[in-house]
Amino acid sequence: MAQLALPPGAVRRRAVFGLLDADGWAWATLKATFWFVFIIFVLGYVPDRAYYFTVSPTIDLGFNAISPVNLCPASNQSLPCPAPAGAVVPWQGNPTELNLPQGRTGSGTFASGTNLYLIGGETGGAATTSVLSTTVNEGSLAVWQEGPALPDARSHAVVLTLTGTPYVVGGTDASGNPTNTVFKGTVEQGSLTGWEDAGITLPVPLTDASGAATATGLYVFGGRTTGDALSAATYRAVIPEKQTKLAAFQEMTEIPLPEARAGASAVSAGISVWVMGGQGPNGVTNSVFYLGLDAHGAPVVNNATGRPNGWGVSANQSASAALPDARQHATSYGNGGALYVIGGEDANGQKVATNYWTVPNAANGTITGWTRLDATDLPEPRALGASAISGSTVFVFGGTGANNEDLSSIVRADLAPQPAFFRLGLFGVTVPALSIKGEIGQQLGYIVAAGAGTGGLITLILIGWAFSHRPQTFRFFQWISRGRFRAPPEDDYTY
Repeated sequence: MAQLALPPGAVRRRAVFGLLDADGWAWATLKATFWFVFIIFVLGYVPDRAYYFTVSPTIDLGFNAISPVNLCPASNQSLPCPAPAGAVVPWQGNPTELNLPQGRTGSGTFASGTNLYLIGGETGGAATTSVLSTTVNEGSLAVWQEGPALPDARSHAVVLTLTGTPYVVGGTDASGNPTNTVFKGTVEQGSLTGWEDAGITLPVPLTDASGAATATGLYVFGGRTTGDALSAATYRAVIPEKQTKLAAFQEMTEIPLPEARAGASAVSAGISVWVMGGQGPNGVTNSVFYLGLDAHGAPVVNNATGRPNGWGVSANQSASAALPDARQHATSYGNGGALYVIGGEDANGQKVATNYWTVPNAANGTITGWTRLDATDLPEPRALGASAISGSTVFVFGGTGANNEDLSSIVRADLAPQPAFFRLGLFGVTVPALSIKGEIGQQLGYIVAAGAGTGGLITLILIGWAFSHRPQTFRFFQWISRGRFRAPPEDDYTY
């Protein structure tokens, strides 16, 4: 049907302050877009926020990417607000009545559920067979008890966990000599009940080595051999496919460490292994070595050469990948994609309390820099401590103090600083929410979200009815406003 011409004197209606033709496509598209976004907001965004308002401690409203105003809970103590990625809540000392029975250094740890074990180590200058056990309840330790002793005294061993089983690899024996033995723990219903010879050995005696566990096997890096000689060797033992027993350690002659190391820290995280610091031929170092792994825990192979890519070195990657200072005998662990190097000895042999951490690139292991805050340093210097994570709490047990004494003290830190409970950004705001936990919170969240969605649907129906019944709608507003709003004549309505 042809469009009729406007009568004489008539003016085509305009919208948006006269910018758009009220009967044109531009205004129609703008209205359609608005209602499309409004419907998604009412039926999608509002119920989603209602659910998380019920179960979460805070909710974000809008796009709160840049927040000049941040308020954090007091539980974060002296951390900046918001807490930097990877930061821990400042360390606290454990109650003295829950300290170790006596000072111990150079131990290893094994965690199984709420059970935690401190394995071997050195007391009074001699290696011990003692294994201490405790339980963890919401970040608090129980009194220590003697657990199943090792078959032989060991200190400075590599203690790793593979498929829920602890392994004690190498280490120093009671006479002070490095060993090549491998002890395997017996675990029943989450409790360590004993030890046995794993039936395999290291190719050479080693102590003060570092190691890492992957999904399919164990790695051991460097260390000291007989005669206190430094090693640069990389050893690996795997569980063969369709088997449950760990096969013998093999030296990986194609990927030795770039330089001999003892007293280094090693952490495995997903597709990467890092060996950090330690003592090399030229003394204590700050270098970081990186090895890429495939999905089976084996070194990544170069498709062109068919050989492993080998180790990357911080000096070749970037200066920021190296530790800020030289360290050996530090305590290290990984959590949530972050790496931590805590305490240790510096290049002058002094014990330090520093807490360095970094969040490497998850895809290629690249480290762009390390972070340190005075607030997250240890309460006192210590080296050769043993770390363990239980839930959201990390513990450091014993070690050697500033005066070379064996420490019995324990420090702990919360790995999960609380986010800001109020953030005011340029395009949004974060506000406190109800944080109802457990199944009750989840079910209440569903009910609240369903109620918000139902309310939104009713609102849309009422808006649709109002637009399709404009005379009645305007008369209703005139009635409810007691005449202060006057409905226009019906001839002026447009649809």
